[in-house]
Amino acid sequence: MEENLSTKPKTKGIVYLFAILGGFAGLLYGYDSGAISLALPSITTAFGLDSVQKGLVVSFLLFGALPSIVVFTALEKKIERRNVLIVAGVVFLAGSLLSAIATGTVFLMMARFVLGIAAGIANMYGLIYLSELAPAHIRGLMSSLYQLSVNVGILVAYAVGAYNLPQDDWRWTLGLGVVPALILTIGMVMSPQSPRWLIRDGKVERARKVLTKVRFTSTEVESEIKDIQNSLKTKEAGLSELFGTFRPALTLLIILTIFQVFTGINAAVYYAPEIFHNLGMANSSIVADFGVGIALVVSTFVSLPFIDKLGRKKLLEISLGGQVLPAIALCIWSDNVIIAVISIFLYVFMFGFGLGPVFWSYVPEILPLKARALGMGVITFTQYLLNAIFSLIFPICLSIVGINIFYFFAFLSAFSVWYIHKYVLETKGRSLEEIEAYWEARKKE
Repeated sequence: MEENLSTKPKTKGIVYLFAILGGFAGLLYGYDSGAISLALPSITTAFGLDSVQKGLVVSFLLFGALPSIVVFTALEKKIERRNVLIVAGVVFLAGSLLSAIATGTVFLMMARFVLGIAAGIANMYGLIYLSELAPAHIRGLMSSLYQLSVNVGILVAYAVGAYNLPQDDWRWTLGLGVVPALILTIGMVMSPQSPRWLIRDGKVERARKVLTKVRFTSTEVESEIKDIQNSLKTKEAGLSELFGTFRPALTLLIILTIFQVFTGINAAVYYAPEIFHNLGMANSSIVADFGVGIALVVSTFVSLPFIDKLGRKKLLEISLGGQVLPAIALCIWSDNVIIAVISIFLYVFMFGFGLGPVFWSYVPEILPLKARALGMGVITFTQYLLNAIFSLIFPICLSIVGINIFYFFAFLSAFSVWYIHKYVLETKGRSLEEIEAYWEARKKE
């Protein structure tokens, strides 16, 4: 027993400091996604937006992410991760300031597009940077904590938006994104470069200095340098191999991406005030938004110990199955404010408990090593594209069918449970090599 305690991996406190600073990339994405929710009613009044224009203002952040994902996936081997995040911080600053001074709908859409460019960079490279800086024994935790930082950003945005909504100060709600953007930019300047990228660039001594700062022993440092050097010998897959040899894994992830987007979480994140205003509950829209924000943060935090205990597959089934009844209840009892708000809270809580954090843990696990970087780029691009389409069409659907759209979300959630139970591979307790061997065996069938 004493031996186990003495050999338990240790983590330097400075690693958590760098994790907090890097986590501001996720917090900024969450803030700029959530800020538009309580700013939108005031913007609608100020600029006279119709349903299509509302969708465009919201979705342009997501459309802006698409070119940045493509460009920075292509440049992945040329620009170091920390430096990319510094660029993201500066672009976040510019986008926040432009949003605050927008003089019309097109100006605001362009400002949201600029924010989207930063969000695409931050969401891709924030997690990669943290995973490459963190010791192996807490990398899974870092992944979940990054998702938690996104949800904290959403909750903070709701708090700022709720404070400014009575005075219609939407410019302050959008403009205050400069604060976390400054923290990210300065924090990344002070943070070390990615040791994996430095070794790949032939700068082994600089990587050794970085690892010495964030690892407890010289043995850990030398072992990790050797592991990184060995892993870099693996030839990375191209698009033809990704869509050929590894198509079953990619297809599975694309289907899960469709489930994550079209079971309706963004309807709650972006449009909670709009939904409740349409139900004649304008006074409860702030309560609904706080319900969404708190549900995301609490559920993601609660899920952390269960990801490895219950397994990814089981958590996905519980999460999606748990979304069904709240979605139906919202449709049936939409005229009851208390039931409606509780239904939204439970619906979002169940998403945050499983589908939210598990999805981004599952994606890199299920992809073979040689296809992981490119596959992550394809899935990230797909998710942003589908989110943009959803955000664009949802206000139109809401104006046509009203709250009954949640019947569709309930149906798709129930169907997702069946699909996951039948087809999704459980990765709990399996090494990455065992998962890769599974796909190799599938290929030969």
